[in-house]
Amino acid sequence: MLLVGGAVLGAMAVGVLIGLFQTRFLISFKAIRFDLNRINPVQGFKRLFSLRSVFELLKALIKVVIVGYIGYSAFKGEWKKMLDYPMMFPQDAAAHMVGVIFSIVIKSGIALLALAIFDYFFQRWEYEKSLRMTKQEVKEEMKDIEGNPEVKRRQRQMMMEILRSRMMQEVPKATVVITNPTHVAVAVKYDREEDEVPTVVAKGKDKLAEKIKEIAREYNIPIVRNPPLAWELYERVELGEEIPPDLYRAVAEVLVYIYSLRQEV
Repeated sequence: MLLVGGAVLGAMAVGVLIGLFQTRFLISFKAIRFDLNRINPVQGFKRLFSLRSVFELLKALIKVVIVGYIGYSAFKGEWKKMLDYPMMFPQDAAAHMVGVIFSIVIKSGIALLALAIFDYFFQRWEYEKSLRMTKQEVKEEMKDIEGNPEVKRRQRQMMMEILRSRMMQEVPKATVVITNPTHVAVAVKYDREEDEVPTVVAKGKDKLAEKIKEIAREYNIPIVRNPPLAWELYERVELGEEIPPDLYRAVAEVLVYIYSLRQEV
């Protein structure tokens, strides 16, 4: 019994060490706490027939089969000699039995160690896989980080409305509005005493262009038809920016025309 007990305790110690290595020496007492959900039949059936429980059952069966086969093979080879135990000295019989048991323990230990190593990497892979987010979870997280697309669209719309409102407030300060004449309107401001270069204070297409021209008529701002220049200013110059040097001459001709009209009046 002492010999068998030592072998069993050794196997238990190896099992505990393997478990500690698998969990990286993480010890938790949560598993032994009293929990009514553990005796819940419904939850019990779910755990019993879950994919995880089936895998653990297969793993346990594999262990039993391995140890059983190793034990059977060891006893099968020594069976005839074991039948002679009654005619042998007790010391010789015990020594032979210890050898057989030691052989079984060593072979079983090697086999179970190989299985434990495989199980360790499998458990680690499964754990890392469980931490991955689904596509839906990624979408939800992106919504939380970047905001809901509908909310962002509404925010952009509100910002555009604010910019348009500010832009329309700048139209009365313009010197001239250059048009396509129906599709594009660009309001240009130039004060010889304050500005070095003309700047674009408002621009728009279609309905927005009509609104710019409507405000220009209301404040008696000249509207000049020049399609090529209107498109160039609309596409190349942002609000509040100065006109590029290559358009100086074209804009200057429009301003000279405006100033000549004012002098005639």
